[in-house]
Amino acid sequence: YQGAGAMASTILDVLQAKGTSEELKARLRTLETQKRVALDAEDFPKASEIQAKQAELLSLARVELGLKQDTKGGIPLSEVARHNKPHDLWVALNGVVYDLTDFLLHHPEQRNVLLAWAGRDATPVWDKIPGRFPSKTWMSFYMRPELRMGDVGPEAPEDPNAKLIKELRVELRRLQGPSEEEIQAAKAGTAKPQAPAAEATSAGEEERFPKLKDVKISKELPFFTRAEVAKHKGPAGGPAGTEPYMILHNKVYDLRPLLGAHPGGDDLLLNSAGLDATKEFEIFEHSEKARVRREQEMLVGYIVPAEASEWGKEAAAAGGVAAGGVESGPSSDLAQYLRYKVADVAVGVVALYAYKSYKHRKPLSNLTYSRLLRHLHLIMAVGIFGTLASAKAASYSDGLTKKRFLAVHKQTGVAMFAALLVRMYARMTSGIPPRFPSNPVMKFIETQSLRLFYLLIFVLPVSGMANEYFLKWASGDDAENDKKAKQSIEVHKSVGKFFEYVWMPFHLGWTTLYHASRGRGVVRKVSPFI
Repeated sequence: YQGAGAMASTILDVLQAKGTSEELKARLRTLETQKRVALDAEDFPKASEIQAKQAELLSLARVELGLKQDTKGGIPLSEVARHNKPHDLWVALNGVVYDLTDFLLHHPEQRNVLLAWAGRDATPVWDKIPGRFPSKTWMSFYMRPELRMGDVGPEAPEDPNAKLIKELRVELRRLQGPSEEEIQAAKAGTAKPQAPAAEATSAGEEERFPKLKDVKISKELPFFTRAEVAKHKGPAGGPAGTEPYMILHNKVYDLRPLLGAHPGGDDLLLNSAGLDATKEFEIFEHSEKARVRREQEMLVGYIVPAEASEWGKEAAAAGGVAAGGVESGPSSDLAQYLRYKVADVAVGVVALYAYKSYKHRKPLSNLTYSRLLRHLHLIMAVGIFGTLASAKAASYSDGLTKKRFLAVHKQTGVAMFAALLVRMYARMTSGIPPRFPSNPVMKFIETQSLRLFYLLIFVLPVSGMANEYFLKWASGDDAENDKKAKQSIEVHKSVGKFFEYVWMPFHLGWTTLYHASRGRGVVRKVSPFI
């Protein structure tokens, strides 16, 4: 019995042999299916039992069919590399290959160190740490003869026929020319040069954030397979073994310390529990301070080396990395067409606005709003609707699309804050027209509504900027800063909802309709084009 990988090739030999009966083939296929089901269910003892039955059946079949197993050349390291999982674990050491699958089942305390070298040659670290794997003391205490599979052998020479077929395929491809997929890949590769930020993002997280290297872990942490992490979906108060975990950059983090304190809310975290959320994490460009605190308070383990992935390289290979460090795949022709048309419409609107502003440039009476204040009325109205629309669109999006909408929301918010300051100056220097005739209560409510507008438009951007400041740049106690950041975003959301669902329907809806229904020129009173 040569182990799972050798057995796979043996099964193939038996199934392909001309003298193999259909009954034997059916039994072998049934055992292979049962073994895979057991492995998927992580029932490793049962999988080992089925594997033993396969070995016994194959042994009899090989004798009956007269097949010979080639074991003279040893086991190449390329074959060892295929056996790198907890349920199929080989290690090469000092020129010998060992199958430690069953050993790991009976010695779970050795899990971390064995999984770190699963499918690899551990000779370079031989006896570096006495008493630990791999060392003389460890081998003499734990190693048993039955775990030895054979010597490490050279890589198998390339089959001349396979080599000839490969050369013929290369020549055929040369004669046929590149395929459509290759042409599209070449176009995508030469369409745009990589942005400078792409180089920084393709680097490792610790290279981009040097302070992470200074974080000291006080205890040895376990290795997890991705299947094991997938079971940790929460909720926070659930049974043991279901605590909400998340994978980021091949490390496993416990989300419980962050629940109730994350600015994005608990739902955002729990929706990604049990998953690898590296891409989403990098999309929102978390600060170095947040990453350091994550390492200090939430790290609980690592992904086994065999299942580790390099996010930066994968993102670059998948179609380029955008300036924010996010994967950006090729756009469809329709998306490009719509972008061009949106840009054309924007240029046309700006040109029309400039033309109409030029046509209506004469100064107005001191008894009415000035031209500057009227233009600010219109610009701020457009900006406010744009800010609300981008926030609403971001709430229904995810990934890169969500990030782009949030960027528009933040930029228009800051622009509205600047416009508010200019508007306050313009209002103090402008003439103020008389109010529309109405009862005293209505006038009082309208006046207070206007004053409330200035307060709301001031609080909204300030609370948003405060959240960014406490999350990314504030010094001092991190817990206190996180608390202030959460309070800021809660104020931002609450004021935003009040502005959207109370102030706007009242001031821009009800009062406007009230005066318009009485024949009063509401639009003319504030329009810059008169």
